[in-house]
Amino acid sequence: MDANPHRRDLFKLFTAAMLANGLQLEGATSEKPLFFSADEFALLDKLTDLIIPTDSHSPGAHEAGVAPFIDKTVAEAFLPEDKESWRKGLAAIDQVAHDSAAKPFVNTTEKQQIVLLKALAEKEKDPQTEAEKFFTQLKQTTAFAYYSSKIGIHSDMDYKGNVILEQFVGYDAT
Repeated sequence: MDANPHRRDLFKLFTAAMLANGLQLEGATSEKPLFFSADEFALLDKLTDLIIPTDSHSPGAHEAGVAPFIDKTVAEAFLPEDKESWRKGLAAIDQVAHDSAAKPFVNTTEKQQIVLLKALAEKEKDPQTEAEKFFTQLKQTTAFAYYSSKIGIHSDMDYKGNVILEQFVGYDAT
């Protein structure tokens, strides 16, 4: 690694350190966000829950406390541009909703929200707009936070801990 590490290198180091220390996200505490305004936090919570929704197998991002985790992480970010990128990204997604539905994202129907997110996801390979670029960051951070939480590890991935299994049945990643 060179003297000026890239964001991806820092993310890898952070991930390794957190996993080595047994990161467990606390339950959702959205009463008073640390960094985001109430409207920004509501948007963030809705977006993360659409990315990893509750299903018949496990609770989703909301129940895992993903939005409060991101809020805390952004609040503690050292570089101002890291904080600003989240505000700009959330505003960009809200602007896309305004442009297509004349409403803030959280006031659109769930069907409209899913259509909007699918359109952003289609552009992931070659993002052009602020919203398209932000969606990748949001999705990666949501997945990291969720699968670092107790719900993601134990409820979704059925991790049993360091135990001897009589038979390894594998994991269907589809």
